[in-house]
Amino acid sequence: MPSAEPPICTTLGLFIIDDNIYPDSWNRPSEHDIVGGGASYAIVGARIASGPRLGARVAGIIDKGTDFPQDVEDEINAWGAGPIFRENKNRLTTRGANVYQEDGFRSFVYKTPKKRIEHHDIVETGNLIYSKTFHMCCAVDRCEQIIDCFHEKLRNTETDKPLYIFEPFPDICVPENFEALANILHKVDVFSPNLEEAARFLGVEVPHTEEGISKLAEKFIQFSPKHGGVVIRCGALGCYIRTRGESFMLKAYHTDQSKVVDVTGGGNSFCGAFITALYLSHKDWMIAGAFGNVASGCIIEKLGMPLRKAGTEEWNGTSIMARLQHYVEVNGLDIDLEKIEWM
Repeated sequence: MPSAEPPICTTLGLFIIDDNIYPDSWNRPSEHDIVGGGASYAIVGARIASGPRLGARVAGIIDKGTDFPQDVEDEINAWGAGPIFRENKNRLTTRGANVYQEDGFRSFVYKTPKKRIEHHDIVETGNLIYSKTFHMCCAVDRCEQIIDCFHEKLRNTETDKPLYIFEPFPDICVPENFEALANILHKVDVFSPNLEEAARFLGVEVPHTEEGISKLAEKFIQFSPKHGGVVIRCGALGCYIRTRGESFMLKAYHTDQSKVVDVTGGGNSFCGAFITALYLSHKDWMIAGAFGNVASGCIIEKLGMPLRKAGTEEWNGTSIMARLQHYVEVNGLDIDLEKIEWM
């Protein structure tokens, strides 16, 4: 249920109900009504980082069409977050299908028209415009449009400037768009492409060493604001964080890749958790990175969303505190998790 207090994190991601369609040779039945889309994963990531007391202040808009399954709504409500359900009796819910080929290649197709969340949706819905942080997964020009709109709406209020994390659409990560990206990065607090996307923006080969990843990050950080940073999500390698004052690599939560079931949504959940933890820790980038890796680790342990045990902070059978403590100890991190407000 949405909170009366301003959200801690609001995503402008798209909500989708997915189907997984497998080739006959796999002898695996198709799966339906899977909660998906960038909005869902970002909300879960932010909810993991916000904890039980603040969880209801994690927001996003979920558009319900006439075909919206009750089971899906029940699953979303079980997260203990605060998304806003917006019902429309004149359209279907946004649905898509992941279609797998014999070789494992996966393509995505929309089965119904998509309903994108626009900047005016945030302005016109509840108190979302006063969110402390915003998650955007979009093109470069739309990122700038969103930030400029929110800046104008908040200009004459007492609200502090929110933190923005920008996760670029994969298709726009090409050298032709680098100049446009460089021109807007001064407005973005956290720029977070994955490793392949960062390399494609620059038209270079994907590096596989920390030194190579560091060189990539240098190309972006020069355009970031003074207190901003670049966070490159590196899959099984973890994440690389570069700010004006520090740079470091954090290993992935799962070093044993046999525990990884489906990486879909890992990046979205990382970004939701990262920007939430960055705000709640008063801009401790290492704590934010740890939460991002832990949250994405939860997501990729199973198909679809992780399961939260009612009334607890157990996700997929393990508490977030236990996951964080394990992650900090295994990696020898010198961080104080009590800097997070709910811990």
